Amino acid sequence: MNDPRNITRRAAALRLAAMAGGAAGIGAFPSIVSAQANWPERPITLIAPFGGAVDFLARQIALHMAKTLNGSMIVDVKLGGSGTIGLSAVARAQPDGYTIGMGTSTAMTSAPHLIKNPGYDVTKSFTYLGLIQTTRQVLVVSPAMGVNTVAEFIALAKSKPGKLNFGSSGIGNSIHLAAEQFNADVGIQAVHVPYKTGPETDAAIMAGDVHYAWQSVPSSIALINSGRIKALAVTGDTRDAALPNVPSIKEAGINTTLPDQLFGMVAPANLPPAVLAKLNQAVQTMTADPEFQAIVRKGGGTPSQVGGEDFAKIVQRDSKLWGDLIKRLGITPN
Repeated sequence: MNDPRNITRRAAALRLAAMAGGAAGIGAFPSIVSAQANWPERPITLIAPFGGAVDFLARQIALHMAKTLNGSMIVDVKLGGSGTIGLSAVARAQPDGYTIGMGTSTAMTSAPHLIKNPGYDVTKSFTYLGLIQTTRQVLVVSPAMGVNTVAEFIALAKSKPGKLNFGSSGIGNSIHLAAEQFNADVGIQAVHVPYKTGPETDAAIMAGDVHYAWQSVPSSIALINSGRIKALAVTGDTRDAALPNVPSIKEAGINTTLPDQLFGMVAPANLPPAVLAKLNQAVQTMTADPEFQAIVRKGGGTPSQVGGEDFAKIVQRDSKLWGDLIKRLGITPN
């Protein structure tokens, strides 16, 4: 049988331990606040889930934000899994502001519908910092096809159902899905031929291995301007400043919805408020900078100053669009 005095002594010891723990917590709290106030005290890692245009933009972001934050930023390119390897690393990182990442259309709006366990949930895993750049897509064909307008191209494709093929830089990415959406909307039956990159797709068009593709404007603009591939239309309601002589798909009279490609910034969920405020301010300063905007335009993109919450809404909208299309057409990673 327990001695009541022992029980009393144990209870008193527990109370003293709880008081000591509380005192330690009170002492530790100011140091946490101080760390947030002094952030960043070491280099910030910016993860880029793709090379090419994403890597280029990430390096420009690192240069500009480092100046605003009076710190340094390192770009870490983590390729693979249609961008999911890079973004899953962001989602798993400590929410202290020292690891952030580039959020792109493929990695955020289509890959999660094709890859069983991408390593993140776009509605829960991230703090959205802002949409930095959007990029139009452009319908390109080989000059040898002898078509000069979208209407002529559609008429040719319909006259040869299943005989034409189209390229993309991978199954299920935003380039591939834009072509599938376009085909479905205008009534074209064609065969998909996936490549690894946009330049490989352009090379295949020039070689006559594929007949057409919807390509990112930055990846194809040099070949378009040199006349080696022909641009018939760009996505959106208006012409793109980088291709002023190419009509928009709406101007061409085609009723189809093909979202712009997204290039934004995200961080792990649950960032400390003080760190988030500094990151948001740095992003806003950068995107409003005329020098930075000129760099984006020179690369064929359109500068954006859309904030984090609105960026999250755009991602969710496009994710639903591509998710529905993937399900309807039965698209699989293989």
